[in-house]
Amino acid sequence: MKRGSLYWIHLGAASPPEFGKTRPALVVSNSTQNAILDSVVVIPLSTVPGEIWPLRIKIDGPGGKESFAVLPGIRQVSTRLLSKFAGFCPASAMRRIDAALSLYLND
Repeated sequence: MKRGSLYWIHLGAASPPEFGKTRPALVVSNSTQNAILDSVVVIPLSTVPGEIWPLRIKIDGPGGKESFAVLPGIRQVSTRLLSKFAGFCPASAMRRIDAALSLYLND
């Protein structure tokens, strides 16, 4: 499983502000670890508009649909929750995600 892959993921029931249901997600953990572990780190996608730097980053989701990677929703999930492969996030968008993650996760 490669970093930058988009997959449909079954997140199940959740209480706001957590993300639930089946939705696309972006794999952000590194490809080497993804090949070894039974889990990956993902950022869920939403179609609710509005980029809010660095918390919501606009990307092309599955099928080219305008989507937003919601960084506060980042989580480790079992690879069993991933269902259908939905494409790759472009390198330019991954650079923006990396910059946003650095701001979001660091002091």
